[in-house]
Amino acid sequence: MQNLVYQLFDSEIEHWELAKEKYAELEKSISKTFDFNDFSVDVVCNSARMRSTMANIRQRLEQQRLMPEKTHIPDDKCFLCAESRPAEQQSVDAGDFQVLVNPFPIFPKHFTIVHKLHTPQLLVPYFADFLYFAKKLPDFAIFYNGANCGASAPYHAHFQAAEKSYFRVLKDYKNLPENYFEIIEKNENFTLKLFKNYLRKAFCIETASGQTAKKVFEENFAEYIENNMLNVICAFENGKYFIFVFPRKKFRPTQFYEENEDKRLAISPASVEMSGTFVTVFNEHFDRISKNDIIDIYRQIS
Repeated sequence: MQNLVYQLFDSEIEHWELAKEKYAELEKSISKTFDFNDFSVDVVCNSARMRSTMANIRQRLEQQRLMPEKTHIPDDKCFLCAESRPAEQQSVDAGDFQVLVNPFPIFPKHFTIVHKLHTPQLLVPYFADFLYFAKKLPDFAIFYNGANCGASAPYHAHFQAAEKSYFRVLKDYKNLPENYFEIIEKNENFTLKLFKNYLRKAFCIETASGQTAKKVFEENFAEYIENNMLNVICAFENGKYFIFVFPRKKFRPTQFYEENEDKRLAISPASVEMSGTFVTVFNEHFDRISKNDIIDIYRQIS
């Protein structure tokens, strides 16, 4: 599958003007790094993410649970449904899902993995698929944004994928000293660790078993699963799944809604930010954001 996905990307960049334009814009994005002792957080200014960062998200998850046959309100249009996508957008078929090139990228190779049906953004019903894509796309991390904390399409089930090297949390898990971790539970089948002194709350489930991964995930994060308030990143390496879970308590920080334009920061945190890369779309916000802002935003949302 991975070869097909790479081929899809090359084809879309060549033949789809929107994708070609947005990935060219991405190359012009600028970045800076803040160091926090043993780990770092990046900030990127990327105008291609205007649509997602500034999205006026309408949360309708409870309505969908009660009335799944009425997932559209009048004149509403789901940009992930096949009939609404641009004619140029092609896909790789993968069971109940399709892999698409994301035309509003954060990363040099950025994919959206979309359920073929218009069904709410939930993880547990598709957890096996989530792990499947991590295993079948070994160069990539697969990530999920809860409907209430980062998903720009909270009404259509989907994951995203980008190359592992862009996710700081994966590197930090391997490289941080042991005193940054607390073992919550461990046996011969899995390890569940908590990151400590990491600015945001983060956990890692490490296991070779997909069934065990799901069981540990459901047992330890039930409240956040129910409220769809978590970001999750999965990578598969050396025969094991590494599943990073970021429980959330808030969708966006107060800085996003700041009335004073000189203090406003258009930061809408999701998996990418929780991993260690903040994305904004305005140069002045990029220039303004400080180390203290990073600390405060994590404190508010995590």
